[in-house]
Amino acid sequence: MYAVVCNVLCAAPRTCDVFLLFLETGQLTKLLKERLGIGDIAMAAPAAAAAAPATAAEPEPEPVVEEKTSFDVKLLGINPSMKIKLIKAVKEALPELNLVAAKKLVEGAPCTVKEKVPKADAEALKAKLSKFGGDVSLE
Repeated sequence: MYAVVCNVLCAAPRTCDVFLLFLETGQLTKLLKERLGIGDIAMAAPAAAAAAPATAAEPEPEPVVEEKTSFDVKLLGINPSMKIKLIKAVKEALPELNLVAAKKLVEGAPCTVKEKVPKADAEALKAKLSKFGGDVSLE
């Protein structure tokens, strides 16, 4: 037993197979703790932790779901027969875009039309684009 401890604590490497019995493993652990100055570590009992949720009779409080205030309006697809009307609707909704940029945006579907829009404005834009043949989603 002490030869094993000596081999573990010494710096000289020596290769050999070491098989310890359960009792010897406990003695070795105790000796190493004393020799290296390691204190006992308090560990939670897994059985007690597993039993705690089973005995809890209180219902869990429902998580508070915050309502989303800003949405991204995404154009998922277009109706090819109403493409021109949809391009005009996008140009009206986004005045900073010229006609060519609005056309590229519509033809590049799926894409984000507008980001971080308040709920009311996002739903109005969705209704307008859907009316002119756009497949729109709010995220």
